[in-house]
Amino acid sequence: MISMKTTSDYWFTIEPYVFVGLTNKRVLLYNTLDGVIIESDKGEVVELLRETLQVENCGVVLLTNERYKQKNVNGFIRELREKYMGDVIDVALSKGKPVQLLPYFNFPDKHEIYKKHNFSSLKNVLENLSEISIHVDVTTDTTKLILFLQSIPGSPTFNIIGNIRELINYSEILSCFEQCPSPKNILCSYKNVIALQPVFGNNFNYRISVDFPMDWQQWNLSRQILVNQTLPVEYVFNVTSDEDCLQVEHLVEQFSIENYRLNPVYTGNNILFFEKNVFLTKEDILSTPMTIKDFFTRQAMNIYDFGKINIMQNGDVYANLDHPVLGNINTDSIYEIVHKEVEEGKSWFRIRNQAPCNDCVYQWLCPPPSNYEIEIGRPNLCHVKQ
Repeated sequence: MISMKTTSDYWFTIEPYVFVGLTNKRVLLYNTLDGVIIESDKGEVVELLRETLQVENCGVVLLTNERYKQKNVNGFIRELREKYMGDVIDVALSKGKPVQLLPYFNFPDKHEIYKKHNFSSLKNVLENLSEISIHVDVTTDTTKLILFLQSIPGSPTFNIIGNIRELINYSEILSCFEQCPSPKNILCSYKNVIALQPVFGNNFNYRISVDFPMDWQQWNLSRQILVNQTLPVEYVFNVTSDEDCLQVEHLVEQFSIENYRLNPVYTGNNILFFEKNVFLTKEDILSTPMTIKDFFTRQAMNIYDFGKINIMQNGDVYANLDHPVLGNINTDSIYEIVHKEVEEGKSWFRIRNQAPCNDCVYQWLCPPPSNYEIEIGRPNLCHVKQ
């Protein structure tokens, strides 16, 4: 520990692997190497960090001896050094002001992101397409759909959603996917499981949704079909109450289901269920380890939506079904659709930059906004009080 000299001033800095959350009244430092945090609501500490993060200070600020002696500042710096999150350097030991990497990352707006990543080119725009969900029913024009899918470059994940047996000739769609190396998932209700032809047997995964109350006859039939095909299966249980969750526990135990997840569904009158099981607490937010890259990502894009599009039964395309349509496969190319989302869309770059999240030190530790915020009509789903 540097000794306290009566006439010495210091350079104060924080380490580049430490992320800083800062508001007008509070500061949080998060060590991305070990998950240790420091929080303070002391005005002197908040102001010190505010000065340090100013671009013109290059991550280093002069700390006068008088300021260092302030009780709150001194205690904060001692904790900072004990947790290897920052340091102070006697100015006498430095020939000039040191330079430190700023431990935060921020683009002024999404157009800066596009410039940085050169999204303007066809190649770079389409490289960001990672997952395509195709919603099908009896009205789906399989011929036009296949032509559109064949124009998509790369190997994004394909999800076929709906009752496949409603398609006039679903084997054409499956044959189209058979020829591409992409991951392929069939998403359907347990009531609509079909036995795939042997030729498709080893190239698809099932994601089976289950609603309550259940039709046990259909459940047993679907279980038999899936067991006979020995395909990878994930069950998605749509739950709206604690009672539904208990039913899931019984099903998982009774049928030895290993691969499953719960999908809370908002009904408009089960907000208490969501407040109990979905809303985040401070402990929830801090329980997931974060890297500097994770913080950067959450400031730049929505990891739930980025790179994903939905093709509807009538050919309309959305990045997120709760946001405006981007185009139609019958009139627009895949490039035009993706480019529109990049330039005008509301989904891929939807981040926590609005009130009240923009005045919270946990702003970038929280997951990005999901569809739950849209459905419930609240910008934040948490119990955190600032």
